[in-house]
Amino acid sequence: MPPQAFEGAGTAGARPRSRLRELLANLALLAASGVVCLALLEIVLRLFPGLLGEEAGLRVHWVEVAGDTDSEGRALMIDDPVIGFLYRPGLEGRIARGDLDFRFRLDSKGFRNPEPWPQPAHLVVLGDSMAFGYGADDGADWVALLRQRLPGTGIVNLGLIGSGPLQQERIWERFGAELRPSSVLLCLFAGNDLDDDRAFARWLDQGAAGSYRRFRGQGDRWLDASPLGLAQRTYLFWFATDLAKTLAQRSRGRTLALEDGQRLQLVLPRAGAVEPTDLDRTLGAVLRLRDRVEAGGGRLLVLLMPTKEEVYLPLLGETATSPTAAVAARLAEAGVPALDLGEALRARASRAGPALYFAIDGHPNPTGQAILAEAVQGWLTEQLPRAAAGSAAITATR
Repeated sequence: MPPQAFEGAGTAGARPRSRLRELLANLALLAASGVVCLALLEIVLRLFPGLLGEEAGLRVHWVEVAGDTDSEGRALMIDDPVIGFLYRPGLEGRIARGDLDFRFRLDSKGFRNPEPWPQPAHLVVLGDSMAFGYGADDGADWVALLRQRLPGTGIVNLGLIGSGPLQQERIWERFGAELRPSSVLLCLFAGNDLDDDRAFARWLDQGAAGSYRRFRGQGDRWLDASPLGLAQRTYLFWFATDLAKTLAQRSRGRTLALEDGQRLQLVLPRAGAVEPTDLDRTLGAVLRLRDRVEAGGGRLLVLLMPTKEEVYLPLLGETATSPTAAVAARLAEAGVPALDLGEALRARASRAGPALYFAIDGHPNPTGQAILAEAVQGWLTEQLPRAAAGSAAITATR
């Protein structure tokens, strides 16, 4: 074969290799460009968080405030094999994000009370973050304000952030039953109590092994080193998730502008019926708790905590879908006294007035918590005659 023929064969073999290298180089350049674009978009979203939709803004908020540590790096929670978790006894903590910024001190059992606990305790409060007074400094939370409104009445707050009624049953057995209060206030927040109970029931069904916080994702999910856990730390992840839900018509949001310039973000999940099994599970816990309280000589009263959307959407001519109505109907059927605090908050919510909730977070702010304390004190006065006069009136109802 002539030398030219060998030369041509070598050149022909080199061309595919050259094209492959060129293709790989182009793909690498494209991938690098994509990473740079995503990084730039993440920076833009962090600099201008207003570009996030209402639900994405809420998710980002919870990524940054919900965790195993507070805003100053102090450990918050400890595992508990019966209750699932408790907050760290004696903790002095701070949670801050945006317009939400509050400090709290926990007692020697991990609850939000001055010490020593009152003897006797006439009123015990149970519930989740709504009972805890999440969002208000010590002394400005609604339970502390209720203490001021009912001087001489011993009040113990057993509210545990992130808990559901199934856990609150167990909190009552360990910490509350021995107090034998004349009255127990159970705060029900239909916005997440059914979900919390579903998760806790699954943990129990699987043998209650290991950390419940890790099982349900409370706290540790934001610290998880898995790819999903790392992605959840980014604004871009929640921006894309919110966009996908919006395109699928699974969620929508509203932002309400008040006259003083404050803006309240409202998240509206797709309407859907309450799962009967979820409602039965949570109401079962409430009724068992009622029986145990009554066996100790007390009376169970329920406070229905509204969602932010239930309070503010009427100002936009809309209504929010919430399990609150279904829960209220079942409580009425069972003869459990309940106060829907949404009525008190809606009566004071207006475009002209001060905000009653935080801009993104779904908890009442200190102004809203003052309204809660006022409404609860008025209702207790009706439910427990002469309650405002102090402990003698409450103990007289036993």
